[in-house]
Amino acid sequence: MKSWNQHLTAKVASSFLVLSLVAVGVVGSVAFFSAREALKQAAFNRLSVAATLKEEEIGRWFEDQQRDFLLVTQHPELQRNIKILLSGKTADPSYLAANKILSNYLISVSQTKPALREIFILDRSNQIVLSTDKQREGDYEILANVTYFERVEATATFDPIFYVSPVTGKPSVTLATPLRDASGVRQGIILAHLNLDRIDRIVRERTGLGNSGETYLVGSLVTKNAFISKADKTEAQEFPEGISSQGIDAAMSGVSGSGLYRNYAKLPVIGVYRWLNEQDLALLVEMQQEEAFAPARQLAGTIVLVGLASVGCLSIGVYWLTRQLKISREQLENYSHKLEQKAQEAEAANLAKSEFLANMSHELRTPLNAILGFTQLMSRDRSLNAAQLENLDTINRSGEHLLTLINDVLSMAKIEAGRTILNENSFDLYELLDSLEEMLQLKAEAKGLQLIFERTPEVPQCVRADESKLRQVLINLLGNAIKFTQAGGAILRVRTKQDKQEVSQLQPNNCILHFEVEDTGPGIAPSELERLFKPFVQTEAGRKSHEGTGLGLTISQQFVRLMGGEIAVSTTLGHGTIFSFEIPVSPTAVVEVPPRQHYRRVIGLAPDQPKYRILVVEDKWENRQLLVKMLESVGFEVREAENGEEGVAIWETWQPQLIWMDMRMPVMDGYEATRQIKAHLKGHATIIIALTASAFDEERAVVLSAGCNDFVRKPLREEVIWEKMMQYLGVRYIYEDTQQAAIPSQQEEKEPYTLTAQSLRVMPPEWVVELHQAALRTDEKLIFDLLEQIPQDYTPMATALADLVNNFRIDKIIDLTQLDSA
Repeated sequence: MKSWNQHLTAKVASSFLVLSLVAVGVVGSVAFFSAREALKQAAFNRLSVAATLKEEEIGRWFEDQQRDFLLVTQHPELQRNIKILLSGKTADPSYLAANKILSNYLISVSQTKPALREIFILDRSNQIVLSTDKQREGDYEILANVTYFERVEATATFDPIFYVSPVTGKPSVTLATPLRDASGVRQGIILAHLNLDRIDRIVRERTGLGNSGETYLVGSLVTKNAFISKADKTEAQEFPEGISSQGIDAAMSGVSGSGLYRNYAKLPVIGVYRWLNEQDLALLVEMQQEEAFAPARQLAGTIVLVGLASVGCLSIGVYWLTRQLKISREQLENYSHKLEQKAQEAEAANLAKSEFLANMSHELRTPLNAILGFTQLMSRDRSLNAAQLENLDTINRSGEHLLTLINDVLSMAKIEAGRTILNENSFDLYELLDSLEEMLQLKAEAKGLQLIFERTPEVPQCVRADESKLRQVLINLLGNAIKFTQAGGAILRVRTKQDKQEVSQLQPNNCILHFEVEDTGPGIAPSELERLFKPFVQTEAGRKSHEGTGLGLTISQQFVRLMGGEIAVSTTLGHGTIFSFEIPVSPTAVVEVPPRQHYRRVIGLAPDQPKYRILVVEDKWENRQLLVKMLESVGFEVREAENGEEGVAIWETWQPQLIWMDMRMPVMDGYEATRQIKAHLKGHATIIIALTASAFDEERAVVLSAGCNDFVRKPLREEVIWEKMMQYLGVRYIYEDTQQAAIPSQQEEKEPYTLTAQSLRVMPPEWVVELHQAALRTDEKLIFDLLEQIPQDYTPMATALADLVNNFRIDKIIDLTQLDSA
């Protein structure tokens, strides 16, 4: 047996280390892909802004040249003298005078407008009769590659024609407008070669594009794509067949967009490409992927290194723990009290790290789902011996305790992050107050205290507010009043607000309720008042009681603020304390009370049902196996996939009726997989239920908007799994207590005895509260002491509760009692 225990300890330690390494890998991978996606989007945004600015500047430049050229051609001096130049004889004095005037005018224009590199005039035979470049006068000009202006309005745009200049061998643009006589016959042409240096400067500007950023213009010259303007580093490269890439080809086909692809030099880039329709050009702004995604790789590497270092520290801790387990196994009973004290100290230390736990809560809930789930599955195995069951019980109790701590800290984190929202509903305020009085009365009487509830007649009976948060606040305040009061009692007073000035500011039909909790306890020292509502801080009386976490008043204050009020404190040391707050409510006439639900343990599928095909899509192996084994244990046909891509492929060939879909996975997440499935007509017949470790309510809306039918949080509960499948598929089960298939709700009273939350109402509310607290602490001795108080008339209920304890299902007792003790 000793050898077996050592082997089990080694297996547990090895499994823990393997899971730790897997967790490090998963966190590193998730961080890398998340950071890569964020960097990709940021790069797209940066490149898109640069492309837009360059596109606008290029467009403005061409429009400026169009306007300048038109102004030159429409100048009265030019129009008057050009007729003489084109119709006169070279020997005429008037011809010589016109030639001189036009020559001086064109030279002055080219000097003031350097973008107009050369301005010249052709006669009807296309001979250059006048040019700012005197060496070209008398030559003949080919007019195949010019941009004409016939009837161009002031705000009109044009498409410049790019061609290879026979003089420079580089891309060039020539503007031209015909010169016609009164009858409309063309007498000549005035032209201007554009200087494209400004376009080059616009394109070469790389501000904000990093070391590898590149911008260039591409146009179609003759039969191939070529650079119109490009960066210096591409000038030395030769492309005899023309340049091509995914971005260039898409842009040249008239499409604007962005993406990851290889550029003209076959380098992987992230690029934005635009088709400039008004200039017949493709504008591309690109950055090499290696530079763009370098921070993501650095982040992932850092996380993995830190994770490996943490795993190393954990390995040392696990090794030390195994040594201590071997030593303490034989001395467990003698040291149980000391271990309990150390556990309390460890709990206090963990609470001091609440900020860290709040940030890590999502990651903690996911592996905790596997721990608690497999513990429950293993506890059903009747072949396990007592030592194994004891180890499983220890793991389960520790897991439940850890889950409670995570939920408390997460609730605080949600409040601090401003993500806690109001869930208003209509309810009976009188019934709420009566139930609280009934629940707390026995607790007060047990201490010899008097508990009094007072409400004035004008307090409305039915109101609309956040019932859950109001109930929690009153339980916290009244519970503290009873806990810290040794003699006298506590009073809850409820009345409506009488201040007319404040009431007048409310919306119509609203009123203000004033709540006041007064006790005759020891009071609070003035030095402790400033820290009273801070998290994890307790008063001197609280520390002496060794109860609570120091979060009750903090959460209560935040809940009251969310409801529109503020908790105020008035105290006299040695004589008592008064906590008071006010909240606005809306009186209502009708209250809808939702029916209470109860659950029974499912052990199989009822006969005469179709074969149900269930697909589990979950990237973490342990969580996937938990759900697969749970479903297979009752008779479902189950297949599994480790990411959304595999899940979609299995869905297409196998056609499951229901899919349990994890929402955060590599390769393809649950959101994308759900959208792809629901995009098909046959996908609308498939039920998809999301699985997530997130505890934020906003997550539900996001999941449902992706196409999921419902939403379940981790750690998973068997009851929730069976209930959702019954709700959406109409599955009928065989239950452990009846061995019968589920039947409609209207026949439930005919079934044998079933343990429900309603069953516990035969006992006093105080007894239910004590049972709930004992279950939360997994105090089996106290639970059995409480079961002995159940009258013989309710022996089946006592037997059912005892079975839950013996079968290590204290979590069931927590679920049943929290409805009446919350």
